[in-house]
Amino acid sequence: MNEDVNLDEIGKKNPFKVPDGYFEGLTSQIMAQLPEKVQGETKVISLWDRVKPWMYMAAIFMGVALMVKVFTNSREQFSSGGLNLASSADIEEFYQYYEDQLTGDLYHETLYAEENFE
Repeated sequence: MNEDVNLDEIGKKNPFKVPDGYFEGLTSQIMAQLPEKVQGETKVISLWDRVKPWMYMAAIFMGVALMVKVFTNSREQFSSGGLNLASSADIEEFYQYYEDQLTGDLYHETLYAEENFE
């Protein structure tokens, strides 16, 4: 490359040139160099392969809808008192029974423990 060329001397003039008639036969030359396109057998896609993505998407939506329904119903049961919780009288009776069982067990343990020492 000649380093003595100054850009000011060139100015806005385009220094590159295309040979005459270059673009006239370019398309035919490129097409001649390309390999022949081989027509292969057409692939047969079954009905299931076509429907499968839609079935998967429908199953996902059904699963999400079922989860929303389950979680919505469970919250409604808790908030509306749908669960049969024990009343305070039932709880008191359970604690009384539990206390009686413990005191009875302790009584028997101390009774039998004293008999073993004698």
